Amino acid sequence: MNILSIILNYLRQKRHIINLKKKNVLICHPKFISNLNNLILYKDVYIGPEAWMDLRGKLSIGNGTIIGPRIKVHTSNHNWNGNMLPYDDKYIIKDIFIDENVWIGADVTIMGGVSIGEGAIIAASSTVTKDIPKYAIVGGCPAKLIKYRDESKYDRLKMQNAIYLKLKKEGKTLKNDVDRCMNSNNS
Repeated sequence: MNILSIILNYLRQKRHIINLKKKNVLICHPKFISNLNNLILYKDVYIGPEAWMDLRGKLSIGNGTIIGPRIKVHTSNHNWNGNMLPYDDKYIIKDIFIDENVWIGADVTIMGGVSIGEGAIIAASSTVTKDIPKYAIVGGCPAKLIKYRDESKYDRLKMQNAIYLKLKKEGKTLKNDVDRCMNSNNS
């Protein structure tokens, strides 16, 4: 890669990041993103530090989604059923869709071809290999259903536009760590 292409690539990424800031999107110190053109981000999205994203396929992340640190996203996989061992030289590419208001914990791995439904919660250190329905709370390796969010409460909060990242940008969330900490009796 010559110096001119390095500079042009840097400027394209810089322009992309400026456009993300306008949408209240923050990608915090990513470790690796293979193809920014395949990353589709809506408004009010946060991606925690050290994200690793293989984006040969598309990754779409909906409004209000929060992703914890060290997420690993794989939109492609090796072809183990090809003409070589252990796999051949072709990739199997599968897009990933993450709906709005999803919370994904730290150290989660998401495999290609899955959809994560609106309002879902993925527990830390989970591996998502199959579609997750809306409002589902899942965890484990592979991720399994734990329970569902209260749908009526979710709908009420959504109608009130009580989206954390949006309210945080507007200065309407707690800033003091003492006030932010709560015990299980406060929820």
